[in-house]
Amino acid sequence: MKVLIAALATLLLVACGALWWEHRTATGLAGELDTAKTAALSADFEASAARADLVTVTKFVDRVQVVRETTATIRQEIPRYVTPAADRRYLLPDGFVWLHDAAAAGVSPGQRAGDPDAASEAVTASQALDVVVRNYGICHETAEQLTSLQEWVRSHHPGGSTSP
Repeated sequence: MKVLIAALATLLLVACGALWWEHRTATGLAGELDTAKTAALSADFEASAARADLVTVTKFVDRVQVVRETTATIRQEIPRYVTPAADRRYLLPDGFVWLHDAAAAGVSPGQRAGDPDAASEAVTASQALDVVVRNYGICHETAEQLTSLQEWVRSHHPGGSTSP
């Protein structure tokens, strides 16, 4: 009888040890499963964000390409609307050139020697128009870049708030 009780006690201890071991293993596996789920969700989120970024960049590139094509088309039309004969008749005064250059540089024109109304032999209306068209093209490209940046920020902050 003592042997039977000892055998049952031993069997009970072995069963408890096995149950403890299984519990420990199951708990560890549950933790690993939680970690794997978190990693999968994170990877899915990052992939989704990357796809959204790709869409935003693609839209931006497409819109900029349209702006560049439109600008190139307008520049090709300059000789049609400002003919060489008109260029010879209407030379731009130095004052126009000075102010345009100051405005483009974002500086005050300051004082210049000479007559600002005098005709400039170097700048024709078609040349000035070409510069203006290119400048507007750059302005529209920059506007598209800003619009795309705003869309990107909104897609990463869906609540509308851009502050952390």
